[in-house]
Amino acid sequence: MEMIMSRSRIAGAYPHYSYRVLVPAEAVTAERRRLSGTIAGPDCGSGSLRPYCAAAGADHYYAMQHAERSTLAPRIGRAARRIEALIMRTILPEIAADSAPVVFGLDCEPGDACALIDIDNLNASFDRIEPKADILTAFDLELRPSDCRRDS
Repeated sequence: MEMIMSRSRIAGAYPHYSYRVLVPAEAVTAERRRLSGTIAGPDCGSGSLRPYCAAAGADHYYAMQHAERSTLAPRIGRAARRIEALIMRTILPEIAADSAPVVFGLDCEPGDACALIDIDNLNASFDRIEPKADILTAFDLELRPSDCRRDS
């Protein structure tokens, strides 16, 4: 499965960066594409993108009623942020958190970055990943720095 990790500078005086792990839309099933939004991603030649959590959700999530989904959604988000953090930590030295930051302030200006990642297929991975999310490692995801191609 291909994923795209990006670090983008947010305008302002203090160096704040936005971090994202995105999935090409064609890697997400049609049902999931219909229920999730498209995001403008980095210029990596990637086309239409979806947030990783749109791919991570359990298959049965989309069949649930809204009230049931609202109790499961935070757990899916937590597991997805853990996977995103593992991906980011493999590529970017400044990320040490166990959960992916949405915005991160730095003492330096490392600049924007974009990396293409080849990783184990994580579509509908929530049910198998959530029970071990707290102890999950990049090795468990079969992610190695050599699987990442940094474009900027």
